[in-house]
Amino acid sequence: MLEESDDPVVKTVQTSLKTGRKWKVTEAVDEAKECLKMKEVIGQTQTVRIGLGSTTAKWWSKTEGKEKRDMIIDEIRNKEDSTRVQKAVQQPQQGQWTNWDTAIQRSLTWNDIWHMNKPLRISFLIRSVYDLLPSNANLERWGKKDDPTCPLC
Repeated sequence: MLEESDDPVVKTVQTSLKTGRKWKVTEAVDEAKECLKMKEVIGQTQTVRIGLGSTTAKWWSKTEGKEKRDMIIDEIRNKEDSTRVQKAVQQPQQGQWTNWDTAIQRSLTWNDIWHMNKPLRISFLIRSVYDLLPSNANLERWGKKDDPTCPLC
């Protein structure tokens, strides 16, 4: 990202950042630059229902300096977020939060919890939120049952 600088000395500096063994800064920056150039080749596509030309796009070839660096950082951040969501979706229990957009919101206050007469109600409520009730699918996952299908269905 220093090669975008106006200073010729700064342009020639080759920095090496130690980020760990799985993620490399230079690879991520190069990939983000290529992705931004590819987006410019593809052009602005319609993704939402607002009219054509309602949004403006920043193009890689027409930006300079800090704006280019910000575009690279945003692209890396978006890629890492999408990678994180993809990994979460693949996990059956830990990735449940990805499906919570359609869940019914329940306002549970401390007063409600305090006035619940039976502790089993609280246990049921918490286990239902985290999908830990002894359903056929969970019993099969835990090794307590061989067949996950419901005998009544």
